[in-house]
Amino acid sequence: MFENSMWLLVVAGGPLILAILLAYALLTRRRRGPAERRESKRATERLYREEED
Repeated sequence: MFENSMWLLVVAGGPLILAILLAYALLTRRRRGPAERRESKRATERLYREEED
């Protein structure tokens, strides 16, 4: 009986824990604001220009 409940924990609990962690990571992920996106775009364009020179 103990083996069956242990397998249930492994088979059902593992993916459940992974799903909870994935949901937590997606919900707490920091998104860049408009100013940060503009600055990133400017820096990328500046790097490309420096590479061409």
